[in-house]
Amino acid sequence: MPISRIPTLLALPAMVLALASPAAPALAQTSAELCRVATPAEAARYTTPLQSPGIVSPIDGTCWIPALTIPSFDGTKLAANLFLPKRTSSTQTFPTIVMIASWSAPGRVEYIGQQQRLARDGYVVASYSARGFWLSEGLVGAAAPEDVRDVSSVIDWLQANAPVDANNIAASGISYGAGLSLMALAKDARIKTAVALSGWGTMADELYARSTGNVTWGTILSLGTVVGRPAPEVNQYMQALMDPDTPAAKIAEITAWSKVRSPSSYVDAINARNAPVFISKNFQDDLFTPNSSLAMFAALTGPKKFVLNPGIHASAELTGALLGADNYPYDQAHRWFDRWLKGVQNGVDTEPKVTMQVKFSDRRESFATWPAPELSDQTYYLGPRGALRFDLGCLCGKGDKGSISSSPNATRGSDLIQNFWDTTATSGPIPVLSTLGETINLPVVNSLLTVGLSTGVRYEGPALQSTKKIRGIAKLNLRVTPTQARSQVSAYLYDVDAIGTGVLITHGAATLHWATAGQTVDLPIDFSATAYDIPAGHHIGVVLDTADSLYASPVNPGERFGVRFEFDPVLQATLVVPTR
Repeated sequence: MPISRIPTLLALPAMVLALASPAAPALAQTSAELCRVATPAEAARYTTPLQSPGIVSPIDGTCWIPALTIPSFDGTKLAANLFLPKRTSSTQTFPTIVMIASWSAPGRVEYIGQQQRLARDGYVVASYSARGFWLSEGLVGAAAPEDVRDVSSVIDWLQANAPVDANNIAASGISYGAGLSLMALAKDARIKTAVALSGWGTMADELYARSTGNVTWGTILSLGTVVGRPAPEVNQYMQALMDPDTPAAKIAEITAWSKVRSPSSYVDAINARNAPVFISKNFQDDLFTPNSSLAMFAALTGPKKFVLNPGIHASAELTGALLGADNYPYDQAHRWFDRWLKGVQNGVDTEPKVTMQVKFSDRRESFATWPAPELSDQTYYLGPRGALRFDLGCLCGKGDKGSISSSPNATRGSDLIQNFWDTTATSGPIPVLSTLGETINLPVVNSLLTVGLSTGVRYEGPALQSTKKIRGIAKLNLRVTPTQARSQVSAYLYDVDAIGTGVLITHGAATLHWATAGQTVDLPIDFSATAYDIPAGHHIGVVLDTADSLYASPVNPGERFGVRFEFDPVLQATLVVPTR
């Protein structure tokens, strides 16, 4: 995020409260004539639609109606706003976009800048607060079927009251609104396309990936319900995912509950309609990582587009949504709307389906589709560090680190770490803010030499002869022996220079809850998708430890566990890196 925009964003809470407050009476119009022509006096002092609601702009013909109340299918009233384009006749209709607010965001405010831009370009654009949040009635159902039906109810209202082209309607949103847009696309045939920004594919994969609770972002989601009325199970389930004592039956119950709330569950219905889908995701999004959205995208068979950007959850889209500022995700989304709602042959559907911006650069790369044929998996093999020792073969000390090699490991051994305390390896020393810093080229840095030997282990490869272009989801395949039923491994992939300073490329974790102490098991770990170049002369590093502020602990405070990493020439421990 450009530093120049920070003061503007700091002023947003006051704007949000002012526009979301019920001070102005909500309108419940039943006529298509929602706006009136400005009087000569009003036209003379007119500046923007935001300062003259309900008045047709004498500048560009658009009109903003800020305080609509739209009844849903069950009588629940949804707080909405509406931007209308310039209209030259009473029979003229326009392509229409329904924007659903993010979790805890006021829909009358969140997309106001983008709504105005789209209205100027000839779109009817409505935005509403999701059920249960702010002035919208009902309970927060966490993308329940009722939330999806609300999208259809808003379309019903728009068709009855606004100049809507019924053949060209889209659903769109950020985060919560993104998931609801995709599910509404599957359920309502009137929706021609969906544009989903910073959403999710499979809910369980995001909130409980590899059986690991997302404590940082789970807490943020729970705090978000302060401005809403959550259904009883919403916060209960969130707390259960963070509780190490939650039984397996409860986890299964939550997983089943989340399936109906997962856009990936509706891929077949979307494919049956050949409906076009646009998805935008951010690399440092630790709430909804790109991984499950990429998996969903790969399963879609209709027209599709996926853009990957630097940034944390929703950060790449924020200024475009609220302020109408130029930014890549919304610029591409606008092209997508033009293609599928206006029929503009702008090439967005014929160019490569995937683009990603390489971290810490301004360079974007394109890929034909996903999985990308331009990529190939390169397998590296991890070797044990072993005990601290002096090796006569090299007249050097060993045991401080293990190896990463392109050749299979020939050494049998094991490395034990315990959860006495965390190591210096981290997804970010300041949760959320550290990863946000990556958007202004401030990486998360650590000296791998400082990783404690008893609580963490590092593995490093030789210096690279040429640039290593990592693109996509790197994976670790480990063999571990836990000392008790519950344990966790946090993994970090680093770009390491000659003196051991590492730039964090990506991270991941996996947790065991009901293992058998002393029994060796496979433990795969998926790193969050990334695009990163390791320069020649640097090398790949991996650090494994037992804790990270991002992840919920598998044990109660004071409870100890250990994890032994097993190495065997027959059963290799591997790091698989997708490269270009």
